[in-house]
Amino acid sequence: MKRKTILLTLWLLFLCSIILILSVTKTVKADSPFQASFQTPTPNVDGEIIYTVKDGDTCTSIYLLFQNRVPIEQLIALNGLDEDCTLVVSQQLIIATVAPATATLVGFVPTATIGPPTPVPFDGNAELCVVLFEDLDGNQMRSETESYLSGGVISVNDRGGTYSETKETIGGDPEVVEPACFEDVPEGEYNLSMGIPEGYYATTSLNMALSVSAGDTIVVDFGAQPASQGTGSELSPEDNGRSPLLLVIGILFLAGGAGLTFFFIRFRKQS
Repeated sequence: MKRKTILLTLWLLFLCSIILILSVTKTVKADSPFQASFQTPTPNVDGEIIYTVKDGDTCTSIYLLFQNRVPIEQLIALNGLDEDCTLVVSQQLIIATVAPATATLVGFVPTATIGPPTPVPFDGNAELCVVLFEDLDGNQMRSETESYLSGGVISVNDRGGTYSETKETIGGDPEVVEPACFEDVPEGEYNLSMGIPEGYYATTSLNMALSVSAGDTIVVDFGAQPASQGTGSELSPEDNGRSPLLLVIGILFLAGGAGLTFFFIRFRKQS
């Protein structure tokens, strides 16, 4: 009877250790739902950043998911939500709106003419230059103190499918570094898109439609801002201290149960 009691106790200790370790592992995973990387959605052609509501989403979880950059009041105002910020699965939420990229025609000065202007044929091409700037103040406009960013990918395609070119952006001081330029771009209608480097999120729209005329020199500005390092969802020091302690306790229980099992087997053989 005594041996059966000891064996039962050992098995109970072993099972308790396994249950404790599994519960601790599950708790650690559940406490950090936003530790996985999250890619901020790209603005659409209207400059809107759209997020599709998933099962279990709340305004607070979306606020944390976007690294505290999307206030709940902003979600309510942009989407006409009620005061409780009620969401529906598969609902398309406007997270934010950004300004479209700006194109500047360089060297164009309007002049007054007497009588109807006479069209002058020009059988040439255009030059298209693209800048990705570090929009530190978030105002979606490049200032003299904001540098160019390297690592962006520019794609230029005409709508007829006859022209397609890709370049990388050039980083550095605007007074020293020239922007990335496409020379000899034929006259026509084009789609321009920008891929921003990892670690940044767009402050302007990343897609633009352009009408290019022969002889034009066009400069297009795209803005990006460094992504925040904090997610607002990290475990507190108290949680970080408690979970490993429970794990250690579970391992000690497991080791103790194994030791008692070994002792019981030796004792039984000697008897």
